[in-house]
Amino acid sequence: MQTVLCVTLRAPVASFRRPLDHNYQRTLPMPPPTTILGIAGAALGLADRALWAPDGPLRGIKVSVWMDEEPGRARDQWTLLKIKGSKMERSPYLRELLFFVRYTLVYGGDVAVLQRLRDAFVDPMYPLSLGREDELALVEAVDLAPARESEPVFTGTVLPGDIRQMPIGVRLREGIRFEPPTVETLPLRFEVDARGIRHPQDMKPLSFLPPGLTVEVSTLPAWECRERRFTWLNS
Repeated sequence: MQTVLCVTLRAPVASFRRPLDHNYQRTLPMPPPTTILGIAGAALGLADRALWAPDGPLRGIKVSVWMDEEPGRARDQWTLLKIKGSKMERSPYLRELLFFVRYTLVYGGDVAVLQRLRDAFVDPMYPLSLGREDELALVEAVDLAPARESEPVFTGTVLPGDIRQMPIGVRLREGIRFEPPTVETLPLRFEVDARGIRHPQDMKPLSFLPPGLTVEVSTLPAWECRERRFTWLNS
């Protein structure tokens, strides 16, 4: 048994751009680890350099996430203005958006830090966003809760590793339709240089499971809280 902090957020719109996309910016279905830590840093009022410092207050915090509701999806066309020589050019691109999202972010680690983080989410120092700065999120519930070890059966959450290379058992109900899992190599943290530029660190493959797919992964430790199973992404 361990104590975790569960933070349920909802937002009218959100997006988590896949890092190698440019003209067609696809979104991940759930926030990645750096976003989960970043929103905690915003609640605490931490600047980038303090958040990602080697001795930062969230350095030893573990994170996970699950999807409480399946969001709607849309594509939005944007236009960037670029200066080439003495001329202004328009460059269109498509961006995927998620609508009416509801996620539960899970934090684990030192209980004193989790208590401080709980208080920060109740009264955050900075506005909280899921993705871009203008995609604001509302904290629906925040509480410290017990998590117990459980059967490694997962759905609607994120797993560390590439699910295509894992020994898995798939559990499907007749008539269920689902998208295949999204697998993306992403950073678990950033390093901020003297100019304030972030550099990805600890690149790892992550597998985003859709809510219609349930898999059993015997190689992963599982925890259960609020009748949902998860595993830590950066332990």
